[in-house]
Amino acid sequence: MDMFSYVKRGYNPEEVDAYISTLEQVVKSYKDKDNAIKNAIISAQVAADNIVRNAQAQASEYKNTIMQNLQMAQRSINMRRLELKAFQDAYDNLLTKYVKEFDEHEIRNIHNHLNSIENAIQELSNSMAMESQTPKPQENEVLKNEILSEIQAPDFP
Repeated sequence: MDMFSYVKRGYNPEEVDAYISTLEQVVKSYKDKDNAIKNAIISAQVAADNIVRNAQAQASEYKNTIMQNLQMAQRSINMRRLELKAFQDAYDNLLTKYVKEFDEHEIRNIHNHLNSIENAIQELSNSMAMESQTPKPQENEVLKNEILSEIQAPDFP
């Protein structure tokens, strides 16, 4: 494994120096590559850190926006519940008022009153339709007064 030629007192110094120079260039080349790799790793780490930091900031921003939207939605739901409750209360009050005021007996009275009006109108219509009989003014006046008295309905709640 002799790489160098022998001279007096050992190997040829010029060949050794040339070989050392070649080795130094190879070592320098490896050091340059090592530095390039280290710089690439550092750059990649910095880029990764920036990406993570930006992603975290964006996620935090999205989270804040979502939380605000959720809070707004919750306030809206609460307002709709209050409106619905107010409507339900008003509806219940209305039903209670009219259920208390209009019982079955009063509704029957209203139907009877309407039937009486209808009968009086029918009698007047029949008396007017008879061509052979001309109603007497007093009969017409009586029927008219009956209809008017029937139409003037009693006070309903």
